[in-house]
Amino acid sequence: MSNKILLVTLVLMVGLIGVMSWKVKSASVLGATAGSETISLSTDPNPLRPGRATFVIEVRDAGGEPVDNATVSYDLNMTTMNMGIQQGSATPLGRGRYTATGNLSMRGPWRVRTKVIMPDERTENKDFVINVP
Repeated sequence: MSNKILLVTLVLMVGLIGVMSWKVKSASVLGATAGSETISLSTDPNPLRPGRATFVIEVRDAGGEPVDNATVSYDLNMTTMNMGIQQGSATPLGRGRYTATGNLSMRGPWRVRTKVIMPDERTENKDFVINVP
C-alpha cells in the first residue's frame, strides 16, 4: 500500500511542476526597466531546450544608448528547486551587450538573476524568468 501512495504522490508532484512551468512564458527577448536603465535578456537557442544555453544581457541608459564598461554578473537556477550554483561574470561583447552561458539541465521555469554595476558605480538588479519547454 505504501508504494501506491508514493506513486500517487510522485504523479501529483510531476503534474504540479508541469502546470507551473506551462504558465511561464519563454521569450526571445525579455526586457525591464531597472532604475533609469533598461536591461534585457535574449537566449540562444530560442526556443530554449534542455542543455547548454547562451544568454545575452543588453544594458541601455535612460536615453536608450548602449552602456559599455559596466560590470555584469549573473546567477542561474530553477525557480522550483535548487539545481546548484551557476553564476559568474558576463563577458562584454560591445554596444551594451554582455554574454553568459549556463546549463539548463531540465525542463521547467528558470531564473536568470542579473546584477549590473554601471560605470558610475550605481548597481541595477533585474531577474528574468525563462521557461524550458
